[in-house]
Amino acid sequence: MTIVAALNHSRNGDPQKLAIVSGEQTWTYAELDDLTDKIAANLLIAGLQRGDRVAFHLLNGPELALGYVGCLKAGGIAVPINTRLKGPEIDYILRHSGSVCYVGQPELFEELSSSCPAINSLELRYLTGYAPDAKASSFEDLLMGTSGCFAGPEITSDQVAAILYTSGTTARPKGVMHTHESLAQTAKAMSQMGLDRNQVAVVMTSMAHMIGFGMMFLSGLLNGATVVISRPFDFKSTVQAFAHRRGTYLLGLPVMFHGLIQAQVEVRSDVSSGEFYFCGGDSLPAALQQAFANVFGPVCECYGTTEIAPAAWNRPGNTRVGSIGQPGSGTEFRLIGVDGRDVKPGEVGEICIQGPHLMAGYWQDPEATCGAVRNGWFHTGDLARRDEGGVYRFVGRKKEIIIRGGSNVSPVEVEAVFYHHAAVSEVGVVGRSHPVWGEVVIAYVVLRAGYTVTEGELLAFARERLADYKVPESIIFKEELPKGSTGKILRRALGQEEDAVASSI
Repeated sequence: MTIVAALNHSRNGDPQKLAIVSGEQTWTYAELDDLTDKIAANLLIAGLQRGDRVAFHLLNGPELALGYVGCLKAGGIAVPINTRLKGPEIDYILRHSGSVCYVGQPELFEELSSSCPAINSLELRYLTGYAPDAKASSFEDLLMGTSGCFAGPEITSDQVAAILYTSGTTARPKGVMHTHESLAQTAKAMSQMGLDRNQVAVVMTSMAHMIGFGMMFLSGLLNGATVVISRPFDFKSTVQAFAHRRGTYLLGLPVMFHGLIQAQVEVRSDVSSGEFYFCGGDSLPAALQQAFANVFGPVCECYGTTEIAPAAWNRPGNTRVGSIGQPGSGTEFRLIGVDGRDVKPGEVGEICIQGPHLMAGYWQDPEATCGAVRNGWFHTGDLARRDEGGVYRFVGRKKEIIIRGGSNVSPVEVEAVFYHHAAVSEVGVVGRSHPVWGEVVIAYVVLRAGYTVTEGELLAFARERLADYKVPESIIFKEELPKGSTGKILRRALGQEEDAVASSI
């Protein structure tokens, strides 16, 4: 199935139902259909061809939502650009994707003038609001035209619909290709998680990433829900929008759930309409899970990657704290050991996944595609263990496991212990090279405002709860920890700090 066909099905279900809400602005499914037809028609008139890449450099908002759908209707391929990226990083994405069109916001575009040469080679440029670029057209021009029957190009289900660039652990990000079919299958998987036409889904994660773009925005529309768009990390506005629009469905990252708790404590909005709260993207500490439940309601941890999401989740009403739950229907998991064989229950192995919503591969990178997808199984690089009941528990990234004296230490496990301490706000655990043990454990800690605690006190707290070989060698207090574009704590950046320390000794 194509995205266009799925949207038509949602529209025909109830054309006058609210499809998108952004601030005080609203669009019904009929209005969404009409406006995105105009965008598609104007892009084609301007010269866009089937399969051309369109770069979207916009914060969450109506222009981004309408632009995505209009691009897909025109047969284009959406290339979301993380608004936190700098000029050279965006220059690489534009060149690597071969984008022919750029849709952005003036304030973001102006920052690229001297550091992103590729932007100047694009003939099609559209900016929202005022246009500081004389060669750019206004995004509003795409909304002009008369209503009527739009006849777009023929689109097949196996056609690439989006290229999502990952932050990755390599020198350059990889472009994850999703087809119309894989995104439609993502929507089906999300329906298993309760995202249906009865839900009011609040999108608080960046729509440049898989959670915001594929799992919440597109899946919300394809399943006939009402999608309320909020700006990432604007927690007060998100809570207020959730209350005002009687939100029922929320999916975000652990760092965002921290912010929502604090915002709700301050604003005290009525969030009693909430039904589904899912948290993914990183491990969810049990202490945070309980704190969120006290303020909003029970939260279910889930698991997925840009390449395939959702993959596994806890079922509402049957949550296993500290686990990522079980795979969805039609999705298969394997845990593979270093010998390439399936591990036994209780043993740690690499998560490998099959499913109809798996990516089509990495854009212009067949070598990376072959390395990641072998015999139909996507090798995630993540480690987990499975209990006898088929419930999975995330252990960490293969590259992040600390090996101390031959014993494996999971950073996630150590971090979870520190999150139980009242003074700890954030923690990142990495390994440090050691001449005897090979590696030792180091913890980077950010304290909560108004709290004080010594290194010795925290280490004593850890010793009561962890085996000696898992207890950190030392604790380094920081004002803040490095985070990626989605807000996830970057252990690899902390590891680079450790490498710098080791090289200076």
